Amino acid sequence: MNKKIIQKIVLAGAIIKNNKILIVQRHKDENIFPNMWELPSGKREFLEPSEHSLLREIKEETGIDVEIIMPFSVFDYEIEKENEIKDSTQITFLVKPTNSFEVKLSSEHQDFRWIDKNKINDYNLTEKTKNVIKDAFNTAYLLNIK
Repeated sequence: MNKKIIQKIVLAGAIIKNNKILIVQRHKDENIFPNMWELPSGKREFLEPSEHSLLREIKEETGIDVEIIMPFSVFDYEIEKENEIKDSTQITFLVKPTNSFEVKLSSEHQDFRWIDKNKINDYNLTEKTKNVIKDAFNTAYLLNIK
């Protein structure tokens, strides 16, 4: 049986404040990666500019308005289901809050943490996400962003 292949672009934000980055925990009832920790992210809608998608997704998932500093990471991943394969590209941007740091989670997530570089391995993150977070800390350091 040939599976349908669906391509999607995912935009993620490494939100940095006080030398910490925000991670969010997927809801336990999610059918893909339940209870996993991740960066706030979501898929780009058709014809939607990537930067608009990023700002929209971060606001929807965390309630935080952010300013884009720069894109710094791109990786691909596949999720195979019974009838389809999702072929995804994730572009991650370094961003910083523009106003309140108060997190208001959407129903997609059940918890959040502001973590420093030493806490990355304390959470159930994919290896690719761990590497992206490490790269975010390194990029922020090089740019002197705290």
